[in-house]
Amino acid sequence: MKMRKYLQEGKSENYQDAEDKQLLKAGEVATLLSRKFSTKISAKEIEPFASEWHHAGVFKSGNGLKGRRVYFFKEADVDKITLEKILENRAKAAQKAAPDHRIVQGWYPQYFRMTDPVTRKTFSKPFVGIYKGPASKAPKGFQALSDEAFAVAEQQRGRALKPGEQL
Repeated sequence: MKMRKYLQEGKSENYQDAEDKQLLKAGEVATLLSRKFSTKISAKEIEPFASEWHHAGVFKSGNGLKGRRVYFFKEADVDKITLEKILENRAKAAQKAAPDHRIVQGWYPQYFRMTDPVTRKTFSKPFVGIYKGPASKAPKGFQALSDEAFAVAEQQRGRALKPGEQL
């Protein structure tokens, strides 16, 4: 019975069990707390207080399929959520640093999978990679360079690096 229901509704067995236990969903709790505190509270804001979460199907997103989570609360846990805790979480979310949009230029070790023709073993080999763009999107291992050094590095793009070598 549950498998058929899962295929029809896209809800996991644990999700169905949580519904059977009459646990409250995040949206319902957000509505209750919004009324209680006379302040608009979204379901996303109270997710950290959830006692459990379960999968509730799959939907198409920009780059393929994405699973959907539904957060559940026990009625006793809802009473423990205070407006102070919610506002504290809002403040933490607001404090997250804005991405650095400065334009930077430099090099980074770019790894490619290689196969040894004798042993047929694969290994990662580092090459010189060049990056010019926003600092927030710089690749791992990125090292900024001055204009003169960047011009030299561009000429070495794609060159294999020896173990421990730096530009």
